[in-house]
Amino acid sequence: MRADEIMTRSVVTVHADTSVQQAAALLTEHGISSLPVLDEDDQVIGIVSEIDLLRNRMSHDPRSHMRPEADEQQDPAQLVGDVMTRTVVCMPPFADSADLVELMLDNNVRAVPIVDGLHLVGIVGRRDLLGTLLRSDAVIRSEVASRLTEYAGGDSGRWAVAVEGGVVTASS
Repeated sequence: MRADEIMTRSVVTVHADTSVQQAAALLTEHGISSLPVLDEDDQVIGIVSEIDLLRNRMSHDPRSHMRPEADEQQDPAQLVGDVMTRTVVCMPPFADSADLVELMLDNNVRAVPIVDGLHLVGIVGRRDLLGTLLRSDAVIRSEVASRLTEYAGGDSGRWAVAVEGGVVTASS
């Protein structure tokens, strides 16, 4: 399965000058875990996640610890550009879902921006990938049969397709 078949196309994004508070509100409002950060030309320059926004924002409650003194913390950054992850691995729309999973596991990321050239066209999150595991046998069969018909130049009778437990068997 390709990224463009499972990606979310209406991507919620922010810019480097967006406030941390606004970014946190967007994550919460949309029930997502990260936001691509775009420059003035709408090109991906970073990504900001829940953990980026939480880092250094919670001070210890002295009542919860044996130490009597409170932590001395600097004021946390106020703009997304100051807390975002600047190294972002993006993938093209034709990227394979297995490669996306591997990328997420290897880099401990929750979402991968999908770019066509330099332009953001979607995002694939862990939930998008999990959703592919929930497709019924009938849906999978229909998809495979449709692709085989397309491959065979419109000859829908050329392939017999059966799906059981997510396992596809095709014969000609």
